[in-house]
Amino acid sequence: MSQPSLRITRLDDGAEEFAFDVWNPATATYEPADSFEAAMTRVSRLAQDMRELWISRDATLATLAGPPAPARDGEFAELRVTAQAQRHYDIRSFDQPEWTHFRGYIAQAAERIAGEVGYVPPAAAIPVPPAPRMQAKSA
Repeated sequence: MSQPSLRITRLDDGAEEFAFDVWNPATATYEPADSFEAAMTRVSRLAQDMRELWISRDATLATLAGPPAPARDGEFAELRVTAQAQRHYDIRSFDQPEWTHFRGYIAQAAERIAGEVGYVPPAAAIPVPPAPRMQAKSA
């Protein structure tokens, strides 16, 4: 199944400027986002939409496209979100262009890709990981 992703690209104008794009599997395009926060919201919404298509076994799933291979120019980092009930994350970047599984929560994956390109996201923009669950004591 195709998955939405969030890509952060460092712009080459010498300043600390970044572009945020979200891969939309339904339109097979990267959609620009105004901010990291907007991109995180959009990628989460798309993941939920893809999950709903998957649950309903919608025929549209066959038409969805995955993100293309990255261009080899410039610094970027990308986070891909699965649409299953138990979300999983994959990451890639300019120095490691193949997707690799990321063990952790979306907050940790987002911080990782931001760090790959030197972007420091506002603390409020990073989703909070769930609190640890208490384990039952065995008798």
